[in-house]
Amino acid sequence: MIRALRGRWRRPTVALPAAALALALTGAGALAAQSAVAAGGLPRPAAAEGLPTPGALPHRTAVPKPAASSEELHERLLNAARSQAAENERQKQQTAAKAPAATADANKVSPFIIGGTETTIASAPWMVQLGYYDPATGKGYFCGGTLVAPNKVLTAAHCVAGLNWPANGVVRSGSADLDGGTAVGVLRQWSHPRYNPDTIRNDIAVLTLDQPLEQQWLQLAASNDSALYQPGTPATVYGWGLTSGADGAQLSATLRKVSLPLVADATCNSAMQTVIGADYFAEGSMICAGTPATGTDEGTKSTCSGDSGGPLVVGGKIVGVVSWGVAGCTGKGAYPVFTKVSSYTWAAQPRIDDTDLSYDGRADLLERTPSGGLFEQDSKGTSLTQRSYGSNGWQNAGWALQADLDRDYYQDLIVRDKGDGKLYRSYMDHASGQFTWMQISTVWGGYKSYAIPGDLTGDARPDLVAADTDGSVYLYPGKGNGQFYGRVKVVDRAWKGVKLFGHGDLSGDGKADLLVRSTDGTLWLYRGTQQEHTPWSTRIKARTGWNFTSNVTNGDVTGDGIADVITRDSGGTLWLYPGTNKASSSLFGSRIKLGTGYNQYNLLF
Repeated sequence: MIRALRGRWRRPTVALPAAALALALTGAGALAAQSAVAAGGLPRPAAAEGLPTPGALPHRTAVPKPAASSEELHERLLNAARSQAAENERQKQQTAAKAPAATADANKVSPFIIGGTETTIASAPWMVQLGYYDPATGKGYFCGGTLVAPNKVLTAAHCVAGLNWPANGVVRSGSADLDGGTAVGVLRQWSHPRYNPDTIRNDIAVLTLDQPLEQQWLQLAASNDSALYQPGTPATVYGWGLTSGADGAQLSATLRKVSLPLVADATCNSAMQTVIGADYFAEGSMICAGTPATGTDEGTKSTCSGDSGGPLVVGGKIVGVVSWGVAGCTGKGAYPVFTKVSSYTWAAQPRIDDTDLSYDGRADLLERTPSGGLFEQDSKGTSLTQRSYGSNGWQNAGWALQADLDRDYYQDLIVRDKGDGKLYRSYMDHASGQFTWMQISTVWGGYKSYAIPGDLTGDARPDLVAADTDGSVYLYPGKGNGQFYGRVKVVDRAWKGVKLFGHGDLSGDGKADLLVRSTDGTLWLYRGTQQEHTPWSTRIKARTGWNFTSNVTNGDVTGDGIADVITRDSGGTLWLYPGTNKASSSLFGSRIKLGTGYNQYNLLF
């Protein structure tokens, strides 16, 4: 007999416990909405009189407003709860009509994540609840998710695809219970473009929140983290899923966890084919964990409906996302199945690292005139908006870069002051709610070329690379607060006269890469390894004749999740070189003309 797949035929509709529902419906324990941080100007830095007087870039004073008020977000959760309670009652009635004894048995079960134990939000501060309610259809859904940046949540595509999360979704953090905590809305949603609801392949998604959260976040397993996936390795899964595999079961009122050993792909594939009677497990992109289910709640350790989208964690990294299992969750011989995160980091990580000025997921352009006026042009994908005036007083900036050094959702500006030769960072001060300046005291300001490609050391913090006049290159690992650890020499006097640039993943493996232009105009791609002392693999020749007067690399300009490059030629024409994720001479697609007259600017960044 072929068993139905959990999550295959319908979204994870799960019920709230009666006590939690009653509490929610009375308004007790209402969710505290986090207010948006007000943005101010760019104050004059105390130690750098040559940098700008107070002024503002257009979008640094227009931080996105919350998608909904705290009352609206709370109402979404209430409506979702009502919807799920009605669905739960319907299931109970069906069960009672078919087999009254089954209802009594369902009331005797004790596990939540089946076979798991209660845990606190302090032990898993990155765990969030996802609630969705569509007033047009009256349908509500619950899933789990993981905070992977202050404004990013990793979850399953089957929780996201085909739904309008900005209009109808809510994310709740900071609480192990099904009430309390902080509720925020969703700004954007992304699910893998090849997600297949019938086969549950490519079941991974990222939600961008409409405001950042203060909780600790968790890192994705990298493409080379094979050691995390060794069979027998203990992994931990978290969630608020159903209390048992019986019909009419309810969500756990409190966060639960269970330890599950990872299972070899071949073992899982064979077992699931036997249980299901069909080939649904995809080796290489899915993983299993646990021990074979016993056929009942007793003796089974597994995820269940409502845990969908939650993390499977090994060594402080997300190795899996709860994806699917057999109907009832306890089918004899079955395992819970997870999306293998390391196989999808290349697609998900750029959606996590997509900080930009206008908060739309596309990298934007800043331009400085010789008189010191700063202008902003935002990306429209393959074109730019009309320029907007930002501020003046920028004439003493020797160079500037954009990068979110503290990964707080707000784009930083990193500037070298020609007056004192030091580096400064304009950033969001969360205490004052305004952008301000700080000196980057840990990096020397006298190098010939600088770049901030992203995470080069594997700790999820942006790092800085600098080339000296003698051709030596140094890596400064980021501390995550705008400062850097001591430098590490990664090239010994072999890159004399080079230009460093690049921001993001250019080769399609989820790791930040570096672009290097040699003195003869050859452009080289250095693929990131995320190893501090050997941060790049063997170089690849990407282009020859790369003799542009400016190279701007702020990340993904087109919005397709692939890093791009903007260049200016000697005639003042601006070109977009869209990335292809091909680590070869086909690194970029056909270039796109963005405009002319850009020689009027003496700094582009």
